[in-house]
Amino acid sequence: MYLRTLRVMIAVGIYLAADGMAGLGQTGVHDPPYRHGYYLFLAGTPNGCEDCYVPLVLTRKSIEDLKKNPTADDCVLLTTFERDSIWHYHGLVRIGQSEINEAERKVRISNKTYRYQEIAASEVLSLLENPLGKIAISRPYLPAKFPAGPELKQLIADFKTLK
Repeated sequence: MYLRTLRVMIAVGIYLAADGMAGLGQTGVHDPPYRHGYYLFLAGTPNGCEDCYVPLVLTRKSIEDLKKNPTADDCVLLTTFERDSIWHYHGLVRIGQSEINEAERKVRISNKTYRYQEIAASEVLSLLENPLGKIAISRPYLPAKFPAGPELKQLIADFKTLK
């Protein structure tokens, strides 16, 4: 009985230690915080009210720095409604050099091309802290198409350091 209890305690200890390391990279350092927010405006002709739903991408590096880096980066993709509220949290999308046209300030995500415009950290923080906004809208369930991203509370913590 004593050995069984000891094994369970060791297993729980290993599980808790591994869980505590979940947000750490191989070097034992937390992933860099998200620091930049960009509204994405459809470069083509919108279908219906498609331009009412404005995507917001959050990045760790500026889009200009992403263009210089040969390695693609995971970025958080959200869709806002009229830039007032978060309509849908999509998760992580990878953005690399080939998706960015810095001269035209365009980025390609999910087979669509957008013009990007950086916004202030305070505006990103306002959306993250008040995701329902002021305009009452319906938010239907949408299945996940992308890998899950960080929780809103982590993104809020990241952007609060910039205030």
